[in-house]
Amino acid sequence: MRDEDGSNPAALEVPEAGRPVPDEAGAAPGGEGRGQTLAVSLHQLRLFWALAHARSLTQAAKQLGISQPALSQALAKLERLLGHRLVDRQSGRLVLTDAGRFLLERAGRLLAEADALESGLAAYKAGLRGRVAVGALASIARTLLPTAFAEARARVPELALDVHEVAPQEAVEGLYGRTLDVAVVSETAVASDHLPFARRPLRVDGYALAVPDGIVLDGIVEPERELDAAARAVLGRTIEFNFGTLHADRIAEWYRRVLPWARTVARVRTYETALAMVEGGHGVALVPQLTAQLAGRMLFRVRLYAVPTMERRLVALVPSHRRQMEPLRTFLDALAAAALRLELVPATPPPPFVLARSAG
Repeated sequence: MRDEDGSNPAALEVPEAGRPVPDEAGAAPGGEGRGQTLAVSLHQLRLFWALAHARSLTQAAKQLGISQPALSQALAKLERLLGHRLVDRQSGRLVLTDAGRFLLERAGRLLAEADALESGLAAYKAGLRGRVAVGALASIARTLLPTAFAEARARVPELALDVHEVAPQEAVEGLYGRTLDVAVVSETAVASDHLPFARRPLRVDGYALAVPDGIVLDGIVEPERELDAAARAVLGRTIEFNFGTLHADRIAEWYRRVLPWARTVARVRTYETALAMVEGGHGVALVPQLTAQLAGRMLFRVRLYAVPTMERRLVALVPSHRRQMEPLRTFLDALAAAALRLELVPATPPPPFVLARSAG
């Protein structure tokens, strides 16, 4: 059997586990069909794999770039074909049945082999060539990718990059939906312990308190008493980076300890906007150090004061079965090398009040 998309089928042995799914006439599949080898397309397996790792049909459809009704119909078709219910809905969540878990395990193996086949055949065309799709925040992409791309192309001249400047969670969803090959994220931005992807450590990026260039905090022990009213007012307004990540609680707690009188005056979607707001004198922001600079030069007229208790560990997430495939392996090696060689403009040492209150 071929799906409407024309993709080649993969043979799959269907287990006895799971509940039979009625056919379109309302009858359960007959016993004579049990144990048969059924032709299931790779396209169907890819849809099911993304669905099995999503929290909902809506999220899975977004990852796959299709509508929710289309995904529901594809799932129903696959269940009818296999004769087993694969997914149950419990309290609004998707829960795999026994048959669904069986299929997921074997689908992962088949899709890994299909990826290896596609990558291997592509390499025969004219030496190594191919495209690597990368998802990362804009600040990470602009800092690491130019150097990594140059090094990778020295070894794979035909290499092309497809860069997606997206939030960390969107990058991870791109891996599930198989639209991305690599997601460069902070370990604190996602629940990485539960992700079914291989992790390649890249570098540790320190955090800094960005303040307008005209405000000097060197040597300040008690900003409430030592700063003038205008400087205190600016220090009391925070610009927050709002991606709803797991790191947000740590940021909020840091502000409560270090700047207890501060209030949030703006929430933004990029560090670049946060830093532009700081440069304009609208407040202060806690940002990863590399977001404010490029190639050893500052991009914004701000002062960066190091924050000793916070850091961002950057990692590259890749599907485990693909990390040794070319040209992805070459690109990952180049990315790791570029991250290690990256030199940053050093932040100013933390003022005494930041040092003391951060530790508290």
